[in-house]
Amino acid sequence: MRKVIYILAFASLTSFSSANVYICVSPNAKKYHYNENCRGLSNCKHEIKKVSKSEALDKGLGLCGWED
Repeated sequence: MRKVIYILAFASLTSFSSANVYICVSPNAKKYHYNENCRGLSNCKHEIKKVSKSEALDKGLGLCGWED
């Protein structure tokens, strides 16, 4: 039973970290967003792009405060 719990926990963490997020493709962007219609993206004057969460983290982006 313990082994099953570990496997499920690992699977859920793995799928969460590879989730897609939305970013504003701007040199000044600092946040990523789970929801394409997030209030924090409404000010984006550039392209909004769907990327993996790991790619957003690699760019140094943090989670938007509206989605915290």
